[in-house]
Amino acid sequence: MRLRTLVVFVVGLTSVVLAGCHNWLMEEPEDFFSRDNFPASEADLKIALGGIDDWYTGGSAQAYFHRGWPMLTEVPSDQTVIQSQSTSDTRYAQDTYTLTPENEWLWRVWRQIYGAISQANFLIARIPQMTTVTQDVRDRYLGAAKFHRAFNHFNAVRVWGSIPLMLTPVTDFSSVTQLTRASIHDVYAAIVVDLQDAARLLPRRWPDSATPDDGRPTRGAANAMLADVFMNMSGALVNENHWADAAAAAKAVIDSSGYSLVPNFSDLWLIKNKNGPEHIYSIQFQGLKRNLFTCQSRPSGIGAESCTNYWYSTPEFMASFDSLDARKSVTFLTRVNVPLACTTGAAGCVTYYYDKTASDGKTAPFGDKRPRFPNFMPYYGKFFDANGSIQNSQNQRTDLNWPIYRYAEVLLMFAEAENEARGPTAAYGAINLVRERAKLPDLPAGLSQDQFRAAVHQERRWELAFESKRLFDLKRWGEFYSTLQNDPVAKIGVKDFMVFLPIPQREIDLDPALGQNPGY
Repeated sequence: MRLRTLVVFVVGLTSVVLAGCHNWLMEEPEDFFSRDNFPASEADLKIALGGIDDWYTGGSAQAYFHRGWPMLTEVPSDQTVIQSQSTSDTRYAQDTYTLTPENEWLWRVWRQIYGAISQANFLIARIPQMTTVTQDVRDRYLGAAKFHRAFNHFNAVRVWGSIPLMLTPVTDFSSVTQLTRASIHDVYAAIVVDLQDAARLLPRRWPDSATPDDGRPTRGAANAMLADVFMNMSGALVNENHWADAAAAAKAVIDSSGYSLVPNFSDLWLIKNKNGPEHIYSIQFQGLKRNLFTCQSRPSGIGAESCTNYWYSTPEFMASFDSLDARKSVTFLTRVNVPLACTTGAAGCVTYYYDKTASDGKTAPFGDKRPRFPNFMPYYGKFFDANGSIQNSQNQRTDLNWPIYRYAEVLLMFAEAENEARGPTAAYGAINLVRERAKLPDLPAGLSQDQFRAAVHQERRWELAFESKRLFDLKRWGEFYSTLQNDPVAKIGVKDFMVFLPIPQREIDLDPALGQNPGY
């Protein structure tokens, strides 16, 4: 679905209802929705907000957070490896940087991003005109819409650089074929304004929510993203100094006392613990909307928790973890007991190892040993729990949410930004909380700013592995090309200009004024 089609689809407004609610189809319609009468109530606003969420988890093409987003942002990093070696496979093209502007994951994600932005723009224009709801209701939903607009512009600018900046609803459909791209500076400036408004308008917790994170944006989520935005603006690609602003935004989340670290790192990744005290904003999966990407990091042939054997990590990344680090055995999957509840050596129990023959002496190890790697590849461990939710009819998807911001990351953002703004003195406490949870000793006192910077960079790599953070970190640290040119997979095709991916060719065919990023 091209951008022009997307806007027609969203502005048609029936999409808002279709995306957010299906029960209305069971009733006789008494009127038609239009831009002038929908939404008209808080119930309508909830449906419309659910319609934005549907751009993240809906559809049948795995387009955004089913696996499209990590396909663009996790697979091409130095800590994830694909299983396929077919040069015609689009997954292979992502991992090896041999992709072209025709790559399916580019346009699949692009269309979802701009669909969500278009729907947010409609709400931002409509909500101030509503007279049938109270001011606090208008504020909450206006803040949520601005959060979503900022979230999607932020995702797009980090992937493609200069992008169309969409800040008003489209009423003249012919203009959609004449879009141009805004500068990276202007896009970031607009994102900051939206997030500052969202942080002012959004509640700490929605009145009808049992948890701080139920998939609706909150004040904590807006401030967490604002810190992230300021850090990216301060980095190599934008090169503006907003470190103090980033530290202040992260500190606002910390000072809210609304979040805390889950004591056991392993408990974070259990489906039964979704939306717990550490989760600030997560993409929600449940019911018929299920997460495919995390399932695809599972080995096949191991019983009920098997999946499609697509994604691995590397032995080198696993070896970078201290043996005492409580995150290591959780982050990587190197052994599976089948049945899952059995004990190694028990009768009827088969233990699968990633690098050696199983304990029964008969079962072959799982994994894929390829010529360019000396060892079998460890799988993702964080997302292994399916809690019995895997169903063949759902292509092995699970109910696990996709994390966007966790409290641990806010602590690390504060530590990094504070160090860059004023040095490490006041930054130790935040990073040491993360390290203490990991059963690692506190950082030694007296580190220089450079030494502390290296420590927090490494801590982010360990804490946030496989959460679509690493690639953006490399970009803002100015380490994208220097790191990936030495990666055994990425070095096949990576070039320095690939810090931004190509604009989808489908969009350029529709609107030649968009132009293409240099090098493609």
